[in-house]
Amino acid sequence: MGPDHKPTDNEPVPTWLMIFAFALMGPAMAINAVFIALATPAMAPLGANGLILAGLSGLVVAIFPARWLARKIHEGIRE
Repeated sequence: MGPDHKPTDNEPVPTWLMIFAFALMGPAMAINAVFIALATPAMAPLGANGLILAGLSGLVVAIFPARWLARKIHEGIRE
């Protein structure tokens, strides 16, 4: 990228930034999902397996806020 490079809206977010954002958001969403599972009486019969399932589902859902966070960081770096 030279000095005459003009940023465009369709530049892809770097892979390292996506991994960094997921490393921040993944564990946070997994812990939140486990706390929600602990507070839900319907999850009690599932025991530890239910907590593991809740954590994994939180980890999967974390992809969406991680993508958003990576785009926002990339926009800030680009400016």
